[in-house]
Order: sequence, then structure tokens, then C-alpha cells
Amino acid sequence: MQNCWTVLAGRAKLVADDAHTLVVAARTRVAQLQGSLDHLDKLRQDYIARYEAAQKEAHMIADNLAYRQFLDHLQSLNERVTAQMQTAQQELERAQASWKEAQREQIKMEAMVERDLRNKLQETRKREQKQVDEAGITLFNLR
Repeated sequence: MQNCWTVLAGRAKLVADDAHTLVVAARTRVAQLQGSLDHLDKLRQDYIARYEAAQKEAHMIADNLAYRQFLDHLQSLNERVTAQMQTAQQELERAQASWKEAQREQIKMEAMVERDLRNKLQETRKREQKQVDEAGITLFNLR
């Protein structure tokens, strides 16, 4: 038979596990966005190098415009991904705080289960000692 503390401890564990899953997902999202930022930075550096190389050769004004437009496009992508990264970081922080709170609750419930078990054991020992004492008194009175 389960008592209320074991049920609450089980629920607290499920909540903590769900919160941990959210933390893992948020960390994955942050890592993906960081990878995207790194990739955009690499593309930007590569494109700037190509632009500078093209400046040394004969080229058309349209080529310059295309390079600049692409760099502007990369910059706008970088800004969008940076904004998404900030949002993802905030979500990660909220998820971590939620997970910590869920872990605290789980620890509390597990402590209550242990306390309840100790109380039951102590009660059983007292009952057994009382029965032994009663048997001893009965034997003493029979003499």
C-alpha cells in the first residue's frame, strides 16, 4: 500500500524529470543557435575575403552591389539569430530555475517518505516493546 508521501514523491520525481527534459531541449536549442551564429560568422569572413580579392581585380559595379547586399543579408540574419539566441538563453535560464525548484520539491518529498518510514518503525518498536512489557508483567503476576 502506498501512502500519500510515496505518491507525492513519485509525482515530484516526474515533475523533476519533465523539467530536466526541458532543460536538455533548451540547451540543445542554444547549441544549435550558437552553431548557426558560428556558421554565419564563418560565411561573413569568407565573403569579406572574396570581396577584398575581387576589389584587386577588374570587376563591375553590380558585383560590388551583390557583395554588399549579401553582406547586409548576412548581417540581418546574424541579428535575427542573435535575437533568437537571447530568447533561447532566457528560456534555458527559466527551465534551469524550474528544474532546480522541482529537484528541491523532490528532495523534500523523499525526505518526508523517509521520515514517515522512521516514524512507522519507531511506532512498531514501541508497540512491540509494550507487548513484551505486558507479557513480562503477566508472567510476573502469575508467580
